[in-house]
Parts: sequence; C-alpha cells; structure tokens
Amino acid sequence: MLTIVCALVGVKGSAFSVDVDENKLVDHLKDKIAEKQKLDIVASELQLFLAKKDDAWLPDDDPVAQQLEEGNTDDDEIKKMRGGGRMMATRGIQEWMDDKNMPPPQRRQIHVLVVVPEGARGAEATTPLTAEQTKMAVNEVLEERDRKRSEYSISTCPRSKETLLKQQLGLEYSAVPVNEVFDDSIHGYQWSALPEKHPDQRKAYMKYVDEHLRDALISRRKQKDFLKDVAGKRDLLDCDDRNRLPFKVKGTADMMIIDELANRMDDVFAGLRFVIEVKKDHPSYNERWQLLLELVVADLKSEGRCAPVGLLTNLNDYWYFLWFTTDNKIARMVLTCPANGFKTMKEILKERSGPKRDGHFPMQVAGSPLPLKRQKLLKSAIGRDDAAAEMLERYELMSDELSPKFLQERRMDYAFHLISQMPIHSSMYS
Repeated sequence: MLTIVCALVGVKGSAFSVDVDENKLVDHLKDKIAEKQKLDIVASELQLFLAKKDDAWLPDDDPVAQQLEEGNTDDDEIKKMRGGGRMMATRGIQEWMDDKNMPPPQRRQIHVLVVVPEGARGAEATTPLTAEQTKMAVNEVLEERDRKRSEYSISTCPRSKETLLKQQLGLEYSAVPVNEVFDDSIHGYQWSALPEKHPDQRKAYMKYVDEHLRDALISRRKQKDFLKDVAGKRDLLDCDDRNRLPFKVKGTADMMIIDELANRMDDVFAGLRFVIEVKKDHPSYNERWQLLLELVVADLKSEGRCAPVGLLTNLNDYWYFLWFTTDNKIARMVLTCPANGFKTMKEILKERSGPKRDGHFPMQVAGSPLPLKRQKLLKSAIGRDDAAAEMLERYELMSDELSPKFLQERRMDYAFHLISQMPIHSSMYS
C-alpha cells in the first residue's frame, strides 16, 4: 500500500493524499483521485504526471511546490514535469515509478501532478478545512491506515520491503573488515539427507552447536547462557509496532541464545543474546534479509539491557553476523570456517557486563583491526528530530496503561504538529 501525495495543477491549496495498492494500474489511481476530490468527471480523463525534479520527488518546501500551492501553472519546472509524459492508464503504478527510476514515496514530498480537463466540476479552489474537519479527516486516515496495514511472514516477506524498513529506521548496511586466518580445528556440521527443518536434523545440529559453545555457555561451573530451539514458537516474533515498522510482522527464528535470567523467567526477551538462523545450503540474499527482519523485531521486543546479535550460518563455510551500531549502521561480517564462527560467538557471549553509560555494548572480534561497539536499536536508530515525536513515542510505549481516548488525542496532536510543519499547509494553522 502506497500513500501518494497529489497536487491539482492550477488549483490553489490543492495538495492531498490517496492510499493505493502499488500493484494496481494507473487507471485505479485516477479513480481514487476522482473519488477523493469528488470530481464530477470521468476519472479516465484525468491527466497524471510524476512530480519529478532532478530525478527525485518534489519536496513540499521546494519553490515549485509553493507555485503549485498558489495555483500557478506557468512555472518552468511545472511545465517540465508535464512534459515528461503522462502516466499511462494501462501500466502498474509501481511499474511506472520503477521505469522512471523513482524511489519509494515518503512524507514531505509531492509525487503526482493532476491536470483536470477544463469545465470539470469539483476542481474549484478549496478553502482550508476547519480544525474540526481536519480532526475528522485525520481520524479517518488513522483508522484506514490501521485497517489496511500490510502483514508479512518473516519467511516470505518480499525483498522489496528491505529498503522500506531501512528507510523507516534510518539505517544503512556497513561491512566490517576482518583479517580472517583460516582455522580447521573444528570440522563443519555433517548434514544428513533429512530436510533442514526435520526434527531429527534440528536436534542433531543443535547438539553440534551446543557442544562447541559449551565452554562459553558455562562460567565457573555454572551455566550462564542457554541455547534454545524456538522454531516451534511460531508467533514468537509477531510484531505490530506502528511507530517503528512499516508493516506487521509474523514468524519466529530457528534458535536463540538467552541468559540465565531469561531462562529462569521463561521469557527470551528478558535476556536475549543471539538470534540464529541455520540453513542447509549456502544462504541466499533473501535469507540474509530474513535475518535482518528477525533481528529488528527481536531487538524491539527485548528489554533495554539487551542488544542481540544475529547469525545466519550453514555451520560450515558461511557465518554471517549482524548487529546495530552506535552510528545508525547495520554492521555485517562474514567468516568462512566453523572455528572462527564459534570463536566469535564465544567472544561476544563472554562479555556479560551489559551496556556502558552511553548505552553501547563493547565487542571483541578476532581479526578486526578496530574495537567494535554495538547498541540497542531503540537507542541507535529510532530517533526523531523534535520533542513532539519523542513524547508521542513514550505514550505509545505506555499504551497498555493509557486510555484509548487519551492515546488517540495525543496522536491527533502529533498529526496536527506534522501538518503545521509542512510549508504547503502551514497557512491553515498560522
């Protein structure tokens, strides 16, 4: 589902948004626009153009956006956009954007210019909504958003959603260089002919992992960390965090490593240390994306003292580690032999002091030329640039303790705050 911001060319104060399935045709978008604006015309007569400037979406505070807001039509950039070719009704919406090399639509942008044929009713200049009308409209948008919010299983979530998730969280990948010295002291796991998810196969490779981590799981003759099979807990990583995730997530992981407290409380998120996916064959890019999604959800659901590490491995020549850094990066590192893979896991597990005062967790990784740090996603990546957003986030975290009415009012306040910050709409609230 896409939220597309449109502007009626030649109509003052005409910016509006429509929600539309990106897989639908452009003709469907025309229907949505005509319905939203109550245009008394045949929707197919609408002419749509991408609001494209310098190979990017038109920012809502750009001078060209101001010209659109004033209803001007003779601006050179507007003419240039209209000269870029009409959106063809027979093409898919996402297909058209991909063909034009446009990134996913975001807030504070204008995406589509709408030209209404002369004589059409409903395209007259509109007057600003009253506060009560705006409140009703925002309520409707919030309710519609919740109804239409997409839901994906971790194991089948399309790779195309990876960019959307990283943009929402403000994260980028960062490869960690390592000077790996090959070590053949530990033989790789010998996979049987059974499928990788077969209970007997799972039992065997869990035993293999446990044996090679045993000296790190136990400290001073007492077990401090525990390897857990969580594949059967199919809803373990179900998550619908509207503030941080662009879609609902359902699913689980193969294994987790948790600390003594989490084991005693029978709650993996009370002391989660590792999220692990095991594959029989050499892992694919989609499986690396799957691990990132698992790690994001696991981190969000974990307590503040946890900054779990993700691991995707075939228990032979592929050991792919993921963690979140203090500078909003997704650190990723690949090792190529079991001895080094287990050694890295042990080094991470042996650090039990918890986060430092600034929130980072120190990491020792053999072969890394520099000391490494990781941090909980909530602290490293989830952040907004104003106090209103931070306050709303706190309210959302307390949602179980607040009345639905109070929480909805706070959401409304924040929605008004966002609208008032947009130059196109600021005159409504000045």
